[in-house]
Amino acid sequence: MSLRCLIKKSLFSCRDCRGITLVELLVALSIGSLLAVGVSQVLQQMFILVPRAENSMLAVRQVQFAGHWIDRDATMAQVITPTPNLFTISTATPLIISYVNWDATKTTVTYSVDTNNILQRNVVVTNEKTGSVISSSQIQVADSIASIKAQYIEPTGMDRKALTVTIVAQVGSASENRTYQTSPRSF
Repeated sequence: MSLRCLIKKSLFSCRDCRGITLVELLVALSIGSLLAVGVSQVLQQMFILVPRAENSMLAVRQVQFAGHWIDRDATMAQVITPTPNLFTISTATPLIISYVNWDATKTTVTYSVDTNNILQRNVVVTNEKTGSVISSSQIQVADSIASIKAQYIEPTGMDRKALTVTIVAQVGSASENRTYQTSPRSF
């Protein structure tokens, strides 16, 4: 016997204790189906939006890594080549930044994007007087780089030189685009 029957039996006669009514069944089914639809929508959104957000965040991080390293080296620069045209950084047309340190060593930094969309940073430190290589290193700065466009603008009048770099990263369906402008140190 159900609890409903026991309550009705104590208050009314037992003839009403036959089970649940059709209205009660329909109400229970509609509440259950609403809960099932709500849970399925939440799960579907979770499985779609989480990877999309991860791809978007990864694209942002790749652009930030590339921007950080290029900005860091361009701030130290005394010579930036090629100049002054807008160009796309690739293996064929690298961005070359060079400067002389306080200890008479010359640092040359070369940025290039290979065919796998990986931004490479190659650093060569040479003795300014003898020209001999002191050290060299190569690191992968960022991956998933769709394009990097750079332009080195010569000063006009009182303006300072400026390197403008636009970096685009593509991860899955997510894309991030940032423009960095750096003025090299004056010498």
